[in-house]
Parts: sequence; C-alpha cells; structure tokens
Amino acid sequence: MKTARWPILALLAMTWLSCVASILPLFEDRFLVSEPGLLGAWTGKDSADTWTFEKGDGKEYLLILRQAEYELDQGLGNPSKKVPGDAVRFQARLGRLGAGLFLDLAPADKGNPEIRNDVYNSSMIPGHLLARVWLEKDSLKIVFLDQDWLVNAVKDGRIALAHVETGNWLILTAPTAELQASIVKFGENEKAFPLTDVEEFHRSK
Repeated sequence: MKTARWPILALLAMTWLSCVASILPLFEDRFLVSEPGLLGAWTGKDSADTWTFEKGDGKEYLLILRQAEYELDQGLGNPSKKVPGDAVRFQARLGRLGAGLFLDLAPADKGNPEIRNDVYNSSMIPGHLLARVWLEKDSLKIVFLDQDWLVNAVKDGRIALAHVETGNWLILTAPTAELQASIVKFGENEKAFPLTDVEEFHRSK
C-alpha cells in the first residue's frame, strides 16, 4: 500500500481553529503574488507561537508554524494537560482577490511529523485552509474563514458552494474559480473573517 504524503495536519488544524477546509486550492499559479515583507519570523502578540515564512518554489512560500503549547486530551474523563506543541510545515500560497490579501495553507509534502501506519495515512485527505491577511512593515494579522458563519450562509442560501458535511466539519468541494468568486463577494464581511478572531503577530528580532 502506498503511504500518503499528507499527514493529519489539515484535519488537526480544522479541529483546533474551527475553520473551513477546501479540497481544491484557492489560487491558480497566475493569481499568486510575492510579498517580500512576509518573509521572516513572526511571533504571536498573545502567545509564544511563531510563524516563519521562507521562500518556496516560484511565488510560493514555506511556512514553518511552531505552536508553543498544545492542550492534550488524555481521555477517559481525565483532565487535559498542556504540553509543548510541534513545529509543522505548510505550503503557503498568497494572492489578492478584490481589495484583500488572502492565504491558502496546505500541509507540505516533506518535513512534517510522520504517522507510521500506512492504512491510517491512506485515509487522510489533503485540505486547504483559507485565511485573510493584513501585512504591514512589522505587523501581520491573520484570520481564518469562519466555519459557523459559512455553515449558516450555506443553509440559508446566501452562499452557494459545493461542499460536504461530515460530523461537525464542512468541507468545500467547489472548484477554484467558484471559491475565488465567493471570496471576492464576502471577503470584506467581518463575520466571514471575524475581526474578533484575528491572530496578531509582530516581526521577531
């Protein structure tokens, strides 16, 4: 059995952030932009998490995301405990849609923690996480597309995007062009990309 190249990072991120994953990417290559100011290490304003952007292939970036602290569920009614988090690697693609700057994150092919079980790995499906970005000289703000808003918008007909619902997750299956059209439509919506959930970072010195 062929071992899947994609680890469980995308699904873990969906659980941790309660955000939306898309099966297909948000950007085709022709929509990618280079922002030299994004390169380097960024530290969370309210945490010790670090996001480090390095130059990738073409206009892509390699994101090394180090989570300082992870809440480990011990199961069987035991209280969770906080342990050091892992550093993981994402393929990061940056593009402009309408007036906004957006980020598409997908687990990188190499360099991530490995799950040494072929059957388990083969059940994992890669996902793209979609985020709005504000970049200034020494300030970076990121907020992911909000799952609760999208679920409600799909149910009441405000958004028509192909998707599947599984458990508590909504996974987008719409083609890239339709994703882009929808992002242009609701990219400025403060409930779709809620300012209350913005993660703020400052450039590490």
